[in-house]
Amino acid sequence: MESLIFIAIFLIWILSIVAVFWVYSDAKDKQGTNLGCLWALVVFAAGPIGLIAYLIVRNK
Repeated sequence: MESLIFIAIFLIWILSIVAVFWVYSDAKDKQGTNLGCLWALVVFAAGPIGLIAYLIVRNK
């Protein structure tokens, strides 16, 4: 049971790191390096809420 919890936490951690890198590269391509870094920090700090905010704002 403890190993399943560890695996779940590890997978969530990996997904959050992947999301930060994806947001950075996507925002950098669309808006430039400075905003890519800013959005990556927002997603890193706010987690899923930051990712949802980026997905809403990026389609402008």
